[in-house]
Amino acid sequence: MNWNMIISGLIIIVIKAVGMTLFLLYFSQIFGGNNESVMPTRSYGTACPKDWDFHQGRCFFFSTSESTWENSKNDCIAKGSTLAIANTPEKLKYLQDIANAEKYFVGLTYQPGERKWRWVNNSAFNGNVTNENQNFHCVTIGLTKTFDAASCDISYRWICERTPK
Repeated sequence: MNWNMIISGLIIIVIKAVGMTLFLLYFSQIFGGNNESVMPTRSYGTACPKDWDFHQGRCFFFSTSESTWENSKNDCIAKGSTLAIANTPEKLKYLQDIANAEKYFVGLTYQPGERKWRWVNNSAFNGNVTNENQNFHCVTIGLTKTFDAASCDISYRWICERTPK
């Protein structure tokens, strides 16, 4: 056996493996990748932040963690948005399709003084909420195809909504 050829071959393999690893790690920087946190979602210039989805002129963020309704609302505010307002059948269907079997808080709460459900933008809600007689004041969507009353203090995922920039 020629040990010089074997060692030379191993060195070449190691150099290639290290080079490929570095290439893959820095691919976007090598080719002038954009480090901005906004990604275009339409060809005519609307953009949503990274990890947000664009639908019918709005940006939506679907959390992967869980929190209370109040903390969820505050997270949306910190992101320059509100909890999602599913005030059209099309928007509700889109949100429910994404939510699938998970429960997500939306921006709908019960106002005991008025005995009415209201969106976080203070607009009136004219639909039906299931489990509303159980003294739950917040709403989730997902799992079922309805608005479900839920305890505001139990942790669920949440959906934020905002206009594109």
